[in-house]
Amino acid sequence: MAKKKIGIYSPLASTPNQKVEDLFLIVDDHSIAFSVKNIEKNTFVAFEFFENEENVEGWGPLMAYLQNNSKLIHAIYRQVHFVLNHSHFIITKKYDSSDTLLYQNELSLLHGQLMDAEIQVNELANGSMIVFAVPDSLITLLTRTFPIGKWKHYAEWVISTKMGQTAEDNSSVQIHLFETNYLLSIQDNGNLKNIKYITSSSPDQNCYSILNACQQLGVIPSQMHLQIVGLEYSPNQEMNETWSQLGTYFSNTKVISTPTSGIGESLNKEFPHHRYATYFIF
Repeated sequence: MAKKKIGIYSPLASTPNQKVEDLFLIVDDHSIAFSVKNIEKNTFVAFEFFENEENVEGWGPLMAYLQNNSKLIHAIYRQVHFVLNHSHFIITKKYDSSDTLLYQNELSLLHGQLMDAEIQVNELANGSMIVFAVPDSLITLLTRTFPIGKWKHYAEWVISTKMGQTAEDNSSVQIHLFETNYLLSIQDNGNLKNIKYITSSSPDQNCYSILNACQQLGVIPSQMHLQIVGLEYSPNQEMNETWSQLGTYFSNTKVISTPTSGIGESLNKEFPHHRYATYFIF
């Protein structure tokens, strides 16, 4: 079985003749989240989060549950963005050949042989390529409901956000927190040095993993900005032990919270200890 953990709504404005909202459908191994954004107002207007019950595997039960329990699944959208939030991806150079086999081989070398999956290759703004694989079963389930959906990887949105940062943030370590892991990205003098998922652990192990990643790249934490997205929401932006310890190694720390406009205000009020800020970066 699957379950709905949260649903926050405001009236949607799209009609068949005037579509003003985009759906960002974020998928990982155990959950599917719906983030709806009014593009004209640049504001999130609805959010749902579903996950499998413990010991339930696969997306089939989730999609079956969504069909009858999501208030957003049958709405009208301008665009539908499928966002894969999974650790199996690579950033690589752009090959002269358009044959995806070259990218598939490179992805397989790092993450193992890919079975029953479709390779997705998207070009980033800096000319490099992001490569990831989407299981055929997941593609079938989602495109049946959303035939206009296009795939991107969660890391693509993180990278595009970093490219739009101010000069002050061009040397930074950014952490996007999820239930069981986090996405670590390191940018030095405007250049993306590394981006990868790490399994969450104890406070000491989390600190070690991040500081070790910095050391391996030759960057000095005390000269870097630390940004954390997805901490348990606190009106005072207080950090818990896991991440306050890490902040002492950096020049300053910034906590990026859920937007306070649109449904963000209701989300923060009705669910005061939520950790959903990572689903509002788009």
